[in-house]
Amino acid sequence: LDTKKAEVGANTTITSLSGLTSINGGQLAGLRNKIINGNLLINQRAVSGTVSLAAGIYGHDRFKAGAAGCTYTFATAANITTITISAGSLLQVIEGLSLESGTYAFSWTGTAQGKIAGGSFAASGVTAAVTGGTNTTVEFGTGTFTKAQFELNTVSVFEQRPYGMELGLCQRYLPVLNASTRFMGMAYTTTQVYAAIVFAVPPRAAATGISVSVVGGVLLNSAGAALTITGITFIDANLTSVRLNFTVASGLVAGNSTVLIPSGQILFNGCEL
Repeated sequence: LDTKKAEVGANTTITSLSGLTSINGGQLAGLRNKIINGNLLINQRAVSGTVSLAAGIYGHDRFKAGAAGCTYTFATAANITTITISAGSLLQVIEGLSLESGTYAFSWTGTAQGKIAGGSFAASGVTAAVTGGTNTTVEFGTGTFTKAQFELNTVSVFEQRPYGMELGLCQRYLPVLNASTRFMGMAYTTTQVYAAIVFAVPPRAAATGISVSVVGGVLLNSAGAALTITGITFIDANLTSVRLNFTVASGLVAGNSTVLIPSGQILFNGCEL
């Protein structure tokens, strides 16, 4: 029996999928969404409560205040965070390296209106022509929003990327050392230690400084004694690593190795757009 002849009515040759918006009610393919952290789960700066930002200052990863600043609150339910903007606006600059030329659709869930670049605010489903390689801004006004998406050609179901992938995408713009991370350094005086730290994700640009949530933690000297960290300063950075200086009151021997365990989170600034 010829099985091909037995498949009466079967479509064995697919010549085009243009116009197909979903398969079995789901998304067509991954990595369509050019917005990073569209479901707002990544919050490496640990903003909380009522968030008040001056113009250009970041809150949740990849989202910063517009020209008039921004005031917002947020809540998370069933793995989705919703932001409520009460004043100002919140925007994301999408890196041109991620964009090709074409017409893009900007969509979200919520009551806020949004716009693309210099366009006008409107309800979800805004479209605009984008030139490939050009940084492009999407912006939200007052109201609620979540599941933000910016994609080529059409509005489709929200793309829920794996958490680890989303975190890595965010860390291209905001490298972070979390509290209690352990790494090696070398003493160069009785009170000072150099440490060279390789970034988990290569940043977009070299970091220019640090923000430390808590200056503290312990430094284990070559004898295993725990010394209290009293200072953390930025030395320099490139696209793969950073050098930091740690200070203790005493107890080090120049040339000896150390283990550092800071008690606060260290954010590396200067990599955002």
